[in-house]
Amino acid sequence: MKPLEGISIVLAEDDDDAREALRLALEARGASLRCVNDGAAALAAIRERPPDVVISDISMPGEDGHAFLKKLRALPPQRGGRTPAVALTAFHGRDARLASVHAGYHYHLTKPFDPDKLVEILVGLVRLTSRPRS
Repeated sequence: MKPLEGISIVLAEDDDDAREALRLALEARGASLRCVNDGAAALAAIRERPPDVVISDISMPGEDGHAFLKKLRALPPQRGGRTPAVALTAFHGRDARLASVHAGYHYHLTKPFDPDKLVEILVGLVRLTSRPRS
């Protein structure tokens, strides 16, 4: 069994190449992905069908990943408001990590990163916050 088999993910990444590379890496490990290029599209996808986990870039056009996640956290739990979330960003350091935590992310992962580390994080988050699957 692949490590992400049965796990649904909404991936918000504005960089086409980065989004495609992540999609390929995560699908190869069994994940089911819905990929979007900004926070508004991510919110729409989540409202339609809440995923098991969200991965979001921080630097996106329009509203950034922190603003997106604050909107996600305002949703009712059954609409995805408590979905575990991982921030992907080039920003590093204590202040950047704290900003991600304050926005509501469970994990702050600095680019570049090892895809296997991301998989480990995703599996752990889903185990900790597992909910019945529909």
